[in-house]
Amino acid sequence: MVASSFTRRTASGLAVAALFTRQVGAQTGSQEAERPVGQVTLSQTQVGLFFGVSWGSGTLTFGGHSHRFRIRGLGVGGIGISEVRAHGEVYRLARVADFPGLYGGARAGAVAGTSEIKGGLWLQNPAGVIISLHPSRSGYALQLGADGLLIEME
Repeated sequence: MVASSFTRRTASGLAVAALFTRQVGAQTGSQEAERPVGQVTLSQTQVGLFFGVSWGSGTLTFGGHSHRFRIRGLGVGGIGISEVRAHGEVYRLARVADFPGLYGGARAGAVAGTSEIKGGLWLQNPAGVIISLHPSRSGYALQLGADGLLIEME
């Protein structure tokens, strides 16, 4: 039941990923005027052959406190295996309870060993929280597609 619920949620996230990305992209000008209210760091493993899975963990720093979280995800449009370490900024977060949930987003990038084409990732959840990630990858992968990412607090 948990798997099918996760799959339905992820499918919903993938369906709206492009919409979220367009909305966030259109807001980038105003986003620059906004200040981040938090920071995130994360470590994630991604494996894909057209459809991908990912898992990992991270830390949200918000309101002077650190909060650990887990990540699970499904995506489309990738091939290979990679380890991702990322840091980023969190926008529009008023309380920690709004941080977990399903995020939709789009990604682009490539990695072969330690040579990497830098990519970026904007994610948004239904509560309006936006995460801007700056990843660093290692492994062998080509990624261009959309993701549904479930964040759960530990």
